Amino acid sequence: MAARRLLIVMLVLLGLSTLAAALVPQHSRRGETTGATTSTQPTTTTTTPAVPPPGYVRPTKITVGGRQFPVVSPVKAGDQLVLLVASRFPTQLEIQEFGQVGFAAPDAPARFALLPTTPGTFGIQFQPSGKVAAQIRVVAPGQGEKQKQQKKAKEGKRKR
Repeated sequence: MAARRLLIVMLVLLGLSTLAAALVPQHSRRGETTGATTSTQPTTTTTTPAVPPPGYVRPTKITVGGRQFPVVSPVKAGDQLVLLVASRFPTQLEIQEFGQVGFAAPDAPARFALLPTTPGTFGIQFQPSGKVAAQIRVVAPGQGEKQKQQKKAKEGKRKR
């Protein structure tokens, strides 16, 4: 009997609080002042290109297990690399030098977040076979720009 009375009291309180919330004006809930005067200001819209937030690293996407041998190049030493590796068949992948293992499938790529500190070539291997699926080439911080300049110089000589 006491439980019924408690339930009835709770329902009455719920109804009263709902009624009170419905009667309160909307603008006073937002902290606006109530007044008869309103002023409008012209709105200006400017479009700015979407700039990724600082620290955002765009992922590099590759697919392994096909006829082509993917090479991620050049990655500068000290730069963060986010690598999404999809596979044509479900498999486990490993990057031994960074101690990372991931599972990849056609619709679910393995995600590796790497911070290479030394230049070199690092393999992405199928596990457990150990066969190399792809390579990551890491260059010294200024070396990638030098290679681009050398290519431009060679192309300029060819055109002459």
